[in-house]
Amino acid sequence: MLPSLKALRAFDHAARTGSFKSAAKALNVSPTAISHHIRTLEEDLGVPLFERDGRNVTLTQQGRELSTDVAQAFAQLAQAVDRTRRSPNGQVIRIAAGPFFAARWLMPRLAPFWVEHPQISLEVVPIPQRLSGQDIDADIVISWDDITEENARPLLTLTPFAIASPSFIKRFGRPDSPSDLVNMPLIHQRDTSGWADWFAAMDVACVEPLRGPVFEDANAVMRGAVEGQGVTLGWMPLIEHEIETRRVIQLFDQSIAWRKQYYVNITPRGLRNGAAQSVVDWLRSEGRQG
Repeated sequence: MLPSLKALRAFDHAARTGSFKSAAKALNVSPTAISHHIRTLEEDLGVPLFERDGRNVTLTQQGRELSTDVAQAFAQLAQAVDRTRRSPNGQVIRIAAGPFFAARWLMPRLAPFWVEHPQISLEVVPIPQRLSGQDIDADIVISWDDITEENARPLLTLTPFAIASPSFIKRFGRPDSPSDLVNMPLIHQRDTSGWADWFAAMDVACVEPLRGPVFEDANAVMRGAVEGQGVTLGWMPLIEHEIETRRVIQLFDQSIAWRKQYYVNITPRGLRNGAAQSVVDWLRSEGRQG
């Protein structure tokens, strides 16, 4: 028998925000109600999902594993409900985007879009579907250089900052300068070149090869940073929420004028659809606002 949907929803929000208070605010209930739901869920499952230290909560190993599955289940449920709810006269515009961009930048901006364009339904699919030939109207691509696609337009410029969680800083101390990071635990995405380029931009010599775990998924990298596993490079404005809620702290003020940015590329199929152009125009308008 499945646990209650309310308990799973409370757990999902608490796991994603790292705070019972934030989950309560998102669900419009009291923090006590969130705590009760999660206690009930833990009793039902027979395992602790959070470690509690005063007002601070962190996921246990069982909690992290459950969080991934629950988030995917709610996403699939939301997609099923959305497909059922769509008007026969409405238009569905399919956009391909990476999961980090979709979760961190696109998702928080969707509510105003529904108000402005109630007749358009967005369907966001992962990049692999684009590569496998799925029909899409536009895709969000990231590049270090000017992109060559004829119909691609700049969407969002990214700026890297070294970030770490308060728990990491408490354990290892706050670095005084970028050179201090060479001997600290680092988390890498895809390979160590990102950190190597950052150190070079900061005039820090790296004699020894950079060490630390390497993850392909940017969400895994961010999760490791939030949970105090190491220092990583966070890209503004994609990490605004984590900075504002102090789940991670920007270690230095220096910014780097790298040319890494997202582009939105409208496909030949999208060019034949006025609704797709409306979506692209909206995306670029949001991008100009950060």
